[in-house]
Amino acid sequence: MNEIGIMQGRLSPAVPGRLQAFPWSTWEKEFCHAATCGFEVIEWLFEADRYEQNPIWTQDGVQRIRQKMATTGIRLRSLCADYFMVHPFFRVSEPERTQSIAVLNRLILQAAGVGIKTILLPVLEGAGIRADTEKIQLLDALCEPLSLAIRHGIRLGLETELPAAEYRALVERGNHPALGVYFDTGNAVAKGHDIAAEIRVLGPFLCGIHIKDRTCGGPSVLLGQGDADFTSFFQAMGETAYIGPLVLETPSGNDFLALAGTHLKYVREYCNQAPAEVNSVRQVSR
Repeated sequence: MNEIGIMQGRLSPAVPGRLQAFPWSTWEKEFCHAATCGFEVIEWLFEADRYEQNPIWTQDGVQRIRQKMATTGIRLRSLCADYFMVHPFFRVSEPERTQSIAVLNRLILQAAGVGIKTILLPVLEGAGIRADTEKIQLLDALCEPLSLAIRHGIRLGLETELPAAEYRALVERGNHPALGVYFDTGNAVAKGHDIAAEIRVLGPFLCGIHIKDRTCGGPSVLLGQGDADFTSFFQAMGETAYIGPLVLETPSGNDFLALAGTHLKYVREYCNQAPAEVNSVRQVSR
């Protein structure tokens, strides 16, 4: 069965005006909250803001992370590198591109030190691909990081807003065993994509999945209240060979622990069902 995890920041008070932010003052508490709620893993968040102060960037910070994992039993399996939303690998100067590659290389080494197996590289929104030449520039920039990643047992998962066939073609074009797909259910739904059909196309390359619900063209909402057809999605996911974590990237709020628990229960009910029984879960969970 897939482990179920949660993105950093969802087990802390929401930061005003931010959909997602590193929980600077509460990241250690989140390990305890995750264990109390019943999660198994946390997805680490690495942003451009104050990135050199992010605990995973320093050896002292890595040691503190290891201590929290040891005392709580909560593991890190993935890292969301939002840093590259601000510092992409294309549409930038050569010195900026070189700096982004250097940051990713070091991040791979630091992530390996806490057992992370997947680093999510967001290639969307302002950092999204607009031309075929940018696909070439992206894959070229990842050559050195991919060689480093495979030596440390890490995969680099691209998250894009491309339709599944084009998304898959991009990863196939990279032609590297350490390059994969990090799929986000909510973002795909917001683009009007059929998430069950998409996951079938992308299945062989999956290295991570974000569970999120959105309305088509709209914002994130509570699981089961948007346009994501999770019944079909989980059936389709069961047809793939994906055995990695399912990470909740769900909305937070004032009662963030209760919300996280509700979302965990929603996903766990799907995961606990045999394929023939999944159809009833959507109605029961609502």
